Amino acid sequence: MTQLWRHITTFMLGVMVLSGSMMAQPVASWNETTHDFGTFHESAGKQTCQFVITNTGDSTMVITQVKSTCGCTVASHPTDPIAPGASDGIDVTFTPTGRPGPFEKGVWVYTNTTPNRTRLTIKGTVVGSPESVSRYFPIGAGDLQFTNLVMAAGEVKKGLLRNSSITAYNSGSDTLVITFDNNTSHITPHAVPDTVPPGGISTMTFFFDTMRTPVWGINDDTIFIKATPLHSDKLPIYTYANIVVNVVEDFSNMTDEERAKAPTCEVLTDKLIFDNLRRCEIAENTFSIRNTGKSNIIVRRVMSTDKAITTKCDKTLLKPDQEATVTIKVNPNKVMGSVLNSQITVITNDPANPIITVRVVGEVN
Repeated sequence: MTQLWRHITTFMLGVMVLSGSMMAQPVASWNETTHDFGTFHESAGKQTCQFVITNTGDSTMVITQVKSTCGCTVASHPTDPIAPGASDGIDVTFTPTGRPGPFEKGVWVYTNTTPNRTRLTIKGTVVGSPESVSRYFPIGAGDLQFTNLVMAAGEVKKGLLRNSSITAYNSGSDTLVITFDNNTSHITPHAVPDTVPPGGISTMTFFFDTMRTPVWGINDDTIFIKATPLHSDKLPIYTYANIVVNVVEDFSNMTDEERAKAPTCEVLTDKLIFDNLRRCEIAENTFSIRNTGKSNIIVRRVMSTDKAITTKCDKTLLKPDQEATVTIKVNPNKVMGSVLNSQITVITNDPANPIITVRVVGEVN
């Protein structure tokens, strides 16, 4: 019995030793996992910080790998094992060259701990050099620099939303508050953030609602941007952005029966020729639109993007076999150069041919 008890005791001690060895493991503890460099000038060069890692476990810790999320960020890590209770450092260096504005970069550190990886984050704001700012934000309006101020949103079907964005950089020494002067009901602008510190970046997004747009086809709208200094008496900065959207009708859900009964728009000429255009004399010409289909034509719009041309259609609703007359006037004073070479766009509810163009040509004497 005594010998049996001795065997049991020995076995239990072995299990306890084995369990203790299985439970021993390293634990990674950090002095911080996010470091903020604050605001600094690009000319200050590379910025380095050190993240301190301490092994608070009871087994040796090994850093197996370190990965950066961006080529502008480099991390160096210790290769020797870290004993229980010991500490070491991981140096993370950020290169600001050509990177004006706020930044946030990550470094993944892999260890033999549970969990086996930790994300270290560095962030800050780079006050860019004039060369970097002009490279990435080439359009200036006072202290506010833009990537662009014209947004071509492309073709959008009626009833849908479309948004376009531009980015602005504050190259000045004062915080700027962004607001908009918007006289359209179909565009909603937002700036995020709308308060931009020196070296900061704001993304301005313009939401275009085609259900509220006043015209079909090309919409070229202007939104005025105002940037007001927060801490000084300087005058606000004013500029404007253009958003261009082509609003078209969606015929995709029409049945074959509906298409068979649809209107058909026929334009009776494909070219208007203006002979002997003279400066200071308005020239006039006409062409006709005919409905050769089986239901009413709605003339959505007759227009030209050429500032020398104005258009007027005498009817907006054409029953089958009816015609409308489009009058074209040309102001030779607004023709660039001596040659007129433009076009008229006719937009209707004809599903087979909703957009028809007519060339307008002539020579200014």
